[in-house]
Amino acid sequence: MNFLAHLTLSHFSADLQVGNYLGDLLRGREVDRLPASVRQGVMMHRAIDRYTDGDSDVRVVNRLLYLRHGRYAGVISDIAFDHYLYRNWERFVSVPFPEFTQSTYGNLLAATPMMPERSRRYATGMVEDDWLNLYTTARGMHRVFERLRPRLSRPDLLNGVEESLREYDDAINRTLLVLFPRLQSLADTYREHPPSP
Repeated sequence: MNFLAHLTLSHFSADLQVGNYLGDLLRGREVDRLPASVRQGVMMHRAIDRYTDGDSDVRVVNRLLYLRHGRYAGVISDIAFDHYLYRNWERFVSVPFPEFTQSTYGNLLAATPMMPERSRRYATGMVEDDWLNLYTTARGMHRVFERLRPRLSRPDLLNGVEESLREYDDAINRTLLVLFPRLQSLADTYREHPPSP
């Protein structure tokens, strides 16, 4: 799961959203300095990732993507699931997408004072460039993958990613449709058991 899914699964709590945003960006002592309710969001982010990585349906999709993209199969499926979440948005989320994005951006910007500088710049860039809307179109997805290339040691393994998403469109969509309700159930455990002060 990538940014959109994590932020959607935690949309019922601003602090959990902030923690889910920070989940891959902070380590060790940086996490320890966060308020307990935001740390809970980091733990939620990591639980979502563990569940997704171990899910048998996701592994089937990743095996398909591995044929062309090798070790980046899981990265590609994580990003792709955000696009398929948007395509099925009304099935899973009662809040209209534009309202959700504006609320989410507001939560992230309000929390920037507690973030380390690098994460603060990242959050500001997300809002200014409207990253969440990139997942809504094929053109936006192209931009997401192009921005990823410089961060990879083997960017050539992203070659043909758009063809792969077209080829495996049905398989990825079906997987999202069965996976996301499971993740919503996981997210509900954080709704029902907030952290102690």
